[in-house]
Amino acid sequence: MTALSSAFKLSVHSLTTLPPNKSTNVRSVLEYVPYFRGKIFAVHVEQPLVNSEELVDALLDLDALQEIGVKPVLIAEGPDAYALYEHTRVCEMRSALVEAPLKGGQLVRERVREILGRHQIPVVASGRTGSFDTDSIHLAYTLGASKYIALLNDHKVPSRDGHPIAAILESEVAGLSGNLAHRELLDQAAEACRAGIPRVHLLDGKMRGVLVEELFSEEGVGTMVHTDSYREIRPLKEEDIPELLSMIARSVVDSKLVDRNYEDIAAKIDDYYVLTLDDSIVGCVAVYPYPEHRSAELGCLYIKHRHEGRGYGRTLCEFARKKAEEMGVDFIFALSQSAVHYFRDRMHYAEFSRDSLPPERLRALELSGRKSGVFGLRLKDNN
Repeated sequence: MTALSSAFKLSVHSLTTLPPNKSTNVRSVLEYVPYFRGKIFAVHVEQPLVNSEELVDALLDLDALQEIGVKPVLIAEGPDAYALYEHTRVCEMRSALVEAPLKGGQLVRERVREILGRHQIPVVASGRTGSFDTDSIHLAYTLGASKYIALLNDHKVPSRDGHPIAAILESEVAGLSGNLAHRELLDQAAEACRAGIPRVHLLDGKMRGVLVEELFSEEGVGTMVHTDSYREIRPLKEEDIPELLSMIARSVVDSKLVDRNYEDIAAKIDDYYVLTLDDSIVGCVAVYPYPEHRSAELGCLYIKHRHEGRGYGRTLCEFARKKAEEMGVDFIFALSQSAVHYFRDRMHYAEFSRDSLPPERLRALELSGRKSGVFGLRLKDNN
């Protein structure tokens, strides 16, 4: 089965099992396929879930994940993995039972490696209670798992003051305050991160489609505790240019952004930055320097439609301002005819006359025929 058909299988299955307000389509799934391919996911199943009807959905999605290149490892809580193994057989998964529990030591871990090496899903018992026993964590670490996924019973996903905690850095867990639900799970997940696992997911194992919604959407539906950078702003790479062009195309057509082609961006690639969530690009900004005039332009500001309203535009504007300060310029400006309220009322940029622009930028603006206003900040006044 191809990655495309497997992704389609994943998304179709999730659409038929998720609540009406949740959906993950094949397009969003495909964005993650290259990133997940070849990665090991250790999936720990709490004992009460093993015989639950909802677990079947998770197993079917794990089967499809394997088909797109993910290498799942199933860990059953407790002394016996046979019941979980039988469920994988009913789901026609390419699985194999590890006869001894993980507390058996190195030989058991080698057996898990052997099964993974022949492209099957190992099903192994932890031999202990809890979702974060030391043997399960050690197995995930020694395998080089990129994710440890705890499928929890009884809706035990952490929250603060009644609001779900979607993602949190391991280093921030200890300092959390407020009314925390299931704090002990957060602490255990943070400890697993410190043991060398990059990302730990705490998921409601009885929520249908939970694996797809957590893994194939940037915001997720559970709690992710992580040590690596989940959200970052990084320089644009040449291989990112086609995605950037497709991302901003709607605003170019609507005349909200200046039209750019591949060569335009490649020629100034050092001026462009992208905002990523879980390594997926969701926004961009450019900072064009005019050092002779001690100015810099904030341009090509864009956030993907489904990520609007989450403060990412402000994050990119603040990043651009800091970049301009690092350049040693005195003035950062943006040109816009469609985002006047955003720059003026939300970012508190002042409105300036066109005469405040560097002469070469003023000439280019006049030649374009665009009726953009000039909005800017005097950086020395903001230091």
